[in-house]
Amino acid sequence: MPLAGRLRALLRSSSDGTRFLDRPFASVQLLLFAAGGMLCFGILMAISTTIAASNDTNTTSTASIWSQVLHEAEFVGLGLPVFWFAVRLSPRAFRMLAYPALALSVVVLVAVLIPRIGVQVAGARRWIDVGPFQLQPSEFAKLGMLLWGADLLARKQQLGTLDRARHLFLPLLPGFLLVAGLVAEEPDLGTTCCFVLILLGLLWTVGTPARYFAGTLAVIAAGILGLAVVTPGRWQRITGFLHPFNDAKNTGFHTVEGLYALANGGIFGVGLGQGTSKYGWVPNANSDYVFAIIGEELGLLGCVAVLALFGLFAYAGMRVARRSADPFVRLVAGAATVWLCGQAVINIGYVTGLLPVTGIPLPFISAGGTSLLITFFVLGMLVSFARHEAPAVAVARKAQRRGRRSKIERVLRIPVPKAYVPPRRPARRVADPSSGVAASRRPPGRPTRLGAPVPATPLRPTGTDGRGRGR
Repeated sequence: MPLAGRLRALLRSSSDGTRFLDRPFASVQLLLFAAGGMLCFGILMAISTTIAASNDTNTTSTASIWSQVLHEAEFVGLGLPVFWFAVRLSPRAFRMLAYPALALSVVVLVAVLIPRIGVQVAGARRWIDVGPFQLQPSEFAKLGMLLWGADLLARKQQLGTLDRARHLFLPLLPGFLLVAGLVAEEPDLGTTCCFVLILLGLLWTVGTPARYFAGTLAVIAAGILGLAVVTPGRWQRITGFLHPFNDAKNTGFHTVEGLYALANGGIFGVGLGQGTSKYGWVPNANSDYVFAIIGEELGLLGCVAVLALFGLFAYAGMRVARRSADPFVRLVAGAATVWLCGQAVINIGYVTGLLPVTGIPLPFISAGGTSLLITFFVLGMLVSFARHEAPAVAVARKAQRRGRRSKIERVLRIPVPKAYVPPRRPARRVADPSSGVAASRRPPGRPTRLGAPVPATPLRPTGTDGRGRGR
């Protein structure tokens, strides 16, 4: 049997004869497997680039030799409690965090632009010193805008008002423009593109008509192009990737060195830690261009493995969105998946010379403190949503009654998820011309990309029980 056929058979069957994807916790297992595999790649690349630093003749301090691995270990150690905290929260708790997270995001984005608060590096103010760490407020703003936008659209979807353009885009679009404008002022065009991914993910998941979606995409593309034109350096990045070898020492340097590293790896790679491009040739080898180092040291097979893990993560995230009955969960899961996987596509795209260089990290793999913490939180949020799927809730409740919860759940004190109860929609009064009695009905739910429309409740005269009898 071919390898692909064996993998399909493994996913569809298990020892008890049931399909793997039909298991109640299949979404949780897929998310953890994909994220764990990508995190392993990140740790391996941190060790590999540390080996390059240890061979530097100018390095004499042992602490500086292993500083990169220690830095990565610190943020992984901080990220695990963040992940555990997110897993413990319920969808209702995430919804309650939407507006506080948005307010905090705006405050810190304004604070980072203040000279004595924001840390300026290479002409950009993107960080704030918090003790021994430097935090990037724009990463927190991504999470705040994701939760706020999903909560806003979910409320309007429950009211049945998303069939009008002004209800669809107001105040969603001005809110995103405000936050994205603050991030662009730092300046940080790459992170601004991530906000675009979140906005497009929300609009796509909620089922925006094609004409509105295409118009929004055209306006955003024109805005990004305008930001690039007013800054000569950005415009050179956009035009430089088309012909990078024409100016290989200046505007095309990043693209050319990344392509050389990928070509040097071949199919099987030169071996972990044996690459030479990270010795001052490939810029930001441990962060923005870590995919080029993976291609050089682990070859085409390593690159395909990373792409497969991101594909599995995308499938698992969309599976969580499709299987949820909560419109807020559907919107958050769908937009978060578009955000992380779209960010990976942009990163891999400019490393391979297919997109302009924007300087955004590769999720789970690139070295980075704040980005890694937010990614851990989003992963925990998706796992929490997967644990609240109806089959998973039923099995968890049954295991609790029988006292058979897993040891990990008991040690970490992970609460048993509760069944989701959809909120009641406000009734609309509609006049009944035949009887002259006011009637009430509930508006039908607007269909989404990932969920079926909610059927409308039939008309029923007020003051009766639906059978013509008075209450």
